[in-house]
Amino acid sequence: MNRFENGLLQYLSKKQLKKIQSVKIGIGGAGGIGSNIVIILARCGFKNFEMLDFDLIEESNLNRQQFFIGDIGTIKIDSLKNFLIKINPDINITAHLVKWELDKANLYFKDCDYIVEAFDQAAYKRSFVEYYQSKAKAVVSGNGMSGLKKKKPMTIKKVDNIYMVGDLSTDSAEGHPPLAPRITACAAMMAEIILDLVLN
Repeated sequence: MNRFENGLLQYLSKKQLKKIQSVKIGIGGAGGIGSNIVIILARCGFKNFEMLDFDLIEESNLNRQQFFIGDIGTIKIDSLKNFLIKINPDINITAHLVKWELDKANLYFKDCDYIVEAFDQAAYKRSFVEYYQSKAKAVVSGNGMSGLKKKKPMTIKKVDNIYMVGDLSTDSAEGHPPLAPRITACAAMMAEIILDLVLN
């Protein structure tokens, strides 16, 4: 047990930490939601992750994603992996530098207990959630967390083992900018769902 994990034992019992660390989480997307939720979950003690993303870090990502100026031009999942190891050196991350496609979905997240949908394109969201719904204990999806004006409150909608988090309607493609406060809040709500499910 390393120093980070020893520190967690001030807030979690050994039994709780063991349970958290027995879980594997799959995350589709390493942008606004993906980069925030994986860091939040890592800080809660989760250490087994499988992530999928194909993007490089751009200047426009820095306002809401967990990257820095020096990361611009690098691969998102590689930068995240390096960041997570700084939190917990014993973290286990399988990272796939690919674009998720339905016809290859069976290649990923095979042994994940919980799966997170963290894409920013609506075209992928539904097919991703529907495909993995029967293959995990729960699928958590972020939907509607952009905007400056006329913001709707973020909620959680549960349908079977699917948890949809956000205002469930605001689309950044419709002139609602994705900014750190609501993106981070949504990711935190999603992470809390997984933590609560694991600890019952």
